[in-house]
Amino acid sequence: MSGSPDLSAAFEQFARVEAPDLDSPTYAELAAGVAEDGELLALAAQRQEGQPAPNMLFGAVQYLLLQGLEHPLAAHYPILSGPEPPPGPAFPPFRAFCLQHRQRVAELVATRRTQTQVVRRCTCLLPAFSLVHREAEAPLALIDVGASAGLNLNFDRYAYRYRRAGREVLRWGRGSERVQLEADLRGPGTMPAPARDIPVASRDGIDLNPIDLADPDELLWLRALIWPEHVERHAQLVDAAAELKHSPIRLYRGDASKDLPHLLERVPAEVALVVYSTIALYQIPREGRRRITDALEDRSRERPVWRVALEGVHPPSLTLTRYLGGSGETELLARASPHGWWIEWGSSP
Repeated sequence: MSGSPDLSAAFEQFARVEAPDLDSPTYAELAAGVAEDGELLALAAQRQEGQPAPNMLFGAVQYLLLQGLEHPLAAHYPILSGPEPPPGPAFPPFRAFCLQHRQRVAELVATRRTQTQVVRRCTCLLPAFSLVHREAEAPLALIDVGASAGLNLNFDRYAYRYRRAGREVLRWGRGSERVQLEADLRGPGTMPAPARDIPVASRDGIDLNPIDLADPDELLWLRALIWPEHVERHAQLVDAAAELKHSPIRLYRGDASKDLPHLLERVPAEVALVVYSTIALYQIPREGRRRITDALEDRSRERPVWRVALEGVHPPSLTLTRYLGGSGETELLARASPHGWWIEWGSSP
């Protein structure tokens, strides 16, 4: 087998851990197959530095299918063919598709980025933002680091249902929202009920390559990054994109590790300054992450700063860091699904 051992190991890890954790037997099968296939590993190796090879290869293939490229592989994607998968494994037609369209797949892998926009992560952001609002007693000025298309900046425009053991225990929203989000509450901890109203003064996002969802191709690429079994996410993404017409946001093209201080300085003193990120920091080098922390500490010498983060792996941690006087203290709020499917509030470190 040709191909990098590290790349093969990345696909093996994806097959054993990441795909099962996010309930995608299709991607588990495909990743296991790619890990043993030199030609497909060579395709995946075309990705940009720092980009996860499995996500890029799988996203490129689904993008072409969503464009309308006809192939037997499409039968294994519920968004294209319905919920009943065909008999037989998905890997043989996947391999055939990749080799048949090798040049187009390679170009996508080499030029695109994994700027996934998981709207359901707002189920984690809502209670954290509520805590900040209650502490600050002021509207929130939100800055999303690694914003992608910035849809999570409109968290308060969505409706939420939280369940425990299959029973609804909490509902938030006005009842007329197009985007409906759900999450399961796990563990012995009790998630505090979000404030009824969480006013937002401003909605700003920064990304190296912000996504303009007014461009149909950019919306299609975001849809291509959705895993095959997650059919409901397509509707959530499209509906959240439509919400931008009613609640516009501001997206800035830039490097947060260098440009964040300029955004921090623009926020008026009478609002609560909240910087947040959701499964984005892994794409920023360690030195860049340090500079972001330095910028927040520096700004806190003049005013309080709150930082909400859903970051890490297996599973991610939802944390709230309060910066004041040049230093910050971090509180672990919960462990959570990376896609916002479940929250375990008050988890021990």
